[in-house]
Amino acid sequence: MPSTQNGEASTGFSALVRYRTRRKMEMEVLDIGAGGCLVDARGWSVKPGEKVSVKLPNLAFVAANVVWIENSRAGIAFEEPLYGPTLEHLTS
Repeated sequence: MPSTQNGEASTGFSALVRYRTRRKMEMEVLDIGAGGCLVDARGWSVKPGEKVSVKLPNLAFVAANVVWIENSRAGIAFEEPLYGPTLEHLTS
């Protein structure tokens, strides 16, 4: 798995995150699971509890919530878990 500048593992892909009045920001996905993802949130001005939409490669936007932000990283929980084969495709 590729690594980021600070040595963390990276998935090798980015997500487009839509927030507040449809603003969008591309973010590197550091980790992903069926229930959510960890993103590099440098320069992002959201707060835990905010609703967002996340677009992963070759998928439609999915509803999600920002759970936490710390050290320029954010934990995002999907409102509906990713389908197993979809997650396998993203992580392969």
